[in-house]
Amino acid sequence: MAPQRPGRVLGGRRNRPANSPPMRLWLAAFVVLLLGACAPSAPAGLVEVHDERGFTVRYPQRWTQVRRDDAVWFVPAGADRIPDIAEFIVVVTRASAGRLDDPAIRRTVFELLPVQGVSGFQQDTRTTTETLWYKFEVTGASGGQEWASVGVLVSGAARYHVVVCAKPLLKWRDGQKQCDEVVRRFQPGDLNH
Repeated sequence: MAPQRPGRVLGGRRNRPANSPPMRLWLAAFVVLLLGACAPSAPAGLVEVHDERGFTVRYPQRWTQVRRDDAVWFVPAGADRIPDIAEFIVVVTRASAGRLDDPAIRRTVFELLPVQGVSGFQQDTRTTTETLWYKFEVTGASGGQEWASVGVLVSGAARYHVVVCAKPLLKWRDGQKQCDEVVRRFQPGDLNH
C-alpha cells in the first residue's frame, strides 16, 4: 500500500485547490462586481427630440427648450437669463453657400459663443463627401461663470448646424460624459437642399 500524502493544511483546515468549482464561482462573482464598479455610467435621463429644423438631439429630461432667432437652447428648468448661463446645449441652424472650410468653421464657433480658450478643433470621422463634421472643445464664460464644452459643426451645401454642450467648469469632470453623449448622438437634418 502506497503511503498517502497529507493534504495541505492551514490553521487546522484543509485548503481547497485554487481551481475548485467553489473557488472559481467566487472568483467569477468578484470579477463581475469589479467590472460593474469600474464601468462608465450612462448619462442619466436624456430624452430625444426631433426639431422642425430637421435635427435630432438628446437633452436632459427636466430641461426646458427655448428658441432664440436661429438657435434652440436646452437649459435647466428655471434658467431665465439665456444665454448668460454656464450649463446648456445649443443648436444653431443657418443657411450657407456651400460647405464651410476650416477658417469659416472656427470663425463661426468663435462668433457664436463667448469663447476664451480652445483645446481642439478637428475633422470628425463622420465626415462624408456631402457633409463635413468638425468636432471642437472650447471654454468660455457666461454670466460671470466659466464653462467647458464639446461641440460639433455639421456643414452641407446649403446649411449647417452647430451643436454645443457646456457645463460649469467645476462640474465638467462629471458633466463631460453627458456632453460627449449629446454630441455623439446628434443627427443633422438635410443640409444639402
